[in-house]
Amino acid sequence: MNLSNVLIYGMGLMGGSLALSLRKKFPNVAISAVVRSEKSKTIIRSKGLTNEVYLQSEFLSPNWSNYNLVVFSTPVESILKIIPSLPKSGDTIFIDLGSTKETIVSAVENFYGDKTHNYISTHPMCGSEQAGPEAAVADLYVDKLCILTKPKSAANASLEWVRLFWESIGSWTMEMDSKSHDETLANLSHLPHVISTILVNVAGSNATTMKEVMGIPRPITGGGFRDMSRIAGSNPDMWISIFKENQSFLRKSIDDFIQQLTAFRDLFSSGLPIDEDKMRKIWELAEETKEKIRKTK
Repeated sequence: MNLSNVLIYGMGLMGGSLALSLRKKFPNVAISAVVRSEKSKTIIRSKGLTNEVYLQSEFLSPNWSNYNLVVFSTPVESILKIIPSLPKSGDTIFIDLGSTKETIVSAVENFYGDKTHNYISTHPMCGSEQAGPEAAVADLYVDKLCILTKPKSAANASLEWVRLFWESIGSWTMEMDSKSHDETLANLSHLPHVISTILVNVAGSNATTMKEVMGIPRPITGGGFRDMSRIAGSNPDMWISIFKENQSFLRKSIDDFIQQLTAFRDLFSSGLPIDEDKMRKIWELAEETKEKIRKTK
């Protein structure tokens, strides 16, 4: 694999962790980063994440051909602004780490048209409630799924190169078209963050609950609340960007959730006995479906 110069455009948790992964797997590779703030620039230098680091304001007319690989690790709306500035020829491979795909793939296809290109959209399925380059860890991508989405006219050789790249740093890969990606991730990734955040806000709005919580020095919560609240409110800028890009699928997912939640609430009709059979079927279906989704059996 020809990998001597890599540019990571955006150096938060994901970009910083990728830099550490590259340092570990390809110790001789030269890594450059582009960031928005002096604070990030200082942190990256202090941690030795890259060989070079530039502010976006200093990186206005890049020579993309200087790099074998360019990784866009910024919010999707930022990536959409960069795509029209990319070259239409050359050997540089471009990838992104975007959490949604339809708008990115559409922008790439509109930009390149029928011309063969080297842009492959990717989505590593990993992360943390932590943010910023200071949270970077070298093994973030190990044993994690990375979804590959190939726009029209992208070279098959580039797709295979990108597959090998992710597998070389420990990820496993699969291909998915952009529509299927965004619809699936609305249910498996985006909706859980919505539910977690609202769950915490519901608990926080209950006066009795908060009186008891605030009255003792240690948490009252059991494992269920700890598990479900872990991702609540994480990195709002990132999640707002994701929600903006995947509005239609996320809205449908929320509607489906509300429908099932309402049906469950209606089992508690005032003055009537609970339909235990219906409740048990809901629980049993969830157990069966959870095993299928999580591949626990």
